[in-house]
Amino acid sequence: MEATTNVNKEKRQRTAVIIGAGPAGLTAAYELLDKTDVKPVILETTEDIGGISRTIDYKGNRIDIGGHRFFSRSDRVMRFWLDILPLQGGPAGDETAAGGKLPTAEKMFAEYCGGAGADARSGPDPEREDKVWLIRRRLSRIFFMRRFFDYPLSLSLRTVANLGVLRTVRITLSYLKARLFAIRQERSLEDFFINRFGRELYRNFFKDYTRRRFGGFRAAGLNPNGALSG
Repeated sequence: MEATTNVNKEKRQRTAVIIGAGPAGLTAAYELLDKTDVKPVILETTEDIGGISRTIDYKGNRIDIGGHRFFSRSDRVMRFWLDILPLQGGPAGDETAAGGKLPTAEKMFAEYCGGAGADARSGPDPEREDKVWLIRRRLSRIFFMRRFFDYPLSLSLRTVANLGVLRTVRITLSYLKARLFAIRQERSLEDFFINRFGRELYRNFFKDYTRRRFGGFRAAGLNPNGALSG
């Protein structure tokens, strides 16, 4: 009787409850289905999936709510997404209409995704196939101190003009100190940012940014691994 009970327990399927059908929730469910015997159950309060990355239809107009571009320096992450969708194998309509002014998919792939082990030329034609990754140059900016900053942050004349000379000097010295005397064991996301940007820039920008992005959680209490995927 005891042996039969143990067998039933082993055969009983485990269930994981995932809150939110955004990119993170959908990815977690996919990984559980693909690599484990755990059954994922996603709870979503709205009628749509995709979270802030979804596209809505408003009076016939398709509107992107949040981020619809993907970028990562991690080969593991790039391989994951290339397994989901193939890379475009030819020019899309906007590339053709631009008269060759836009960079080709092959060139962009070699520049940003060369380590992922895929070939841009082997992908489908984006003019005939909808389920395909489109490669585009990204332009991201941060609205900070009532000014726009390029992101990723760079030490350019625009950045110096926006920050002012005194603040720029403080940030630069803080960055050099962080590089020379880095926190050896990064225990939190706060340590991660300080090691890469310096304490001054972390205090001025990333501290409040992280709290807004992660729903009120402080960077000092978050795992640093969350910053490695993008």
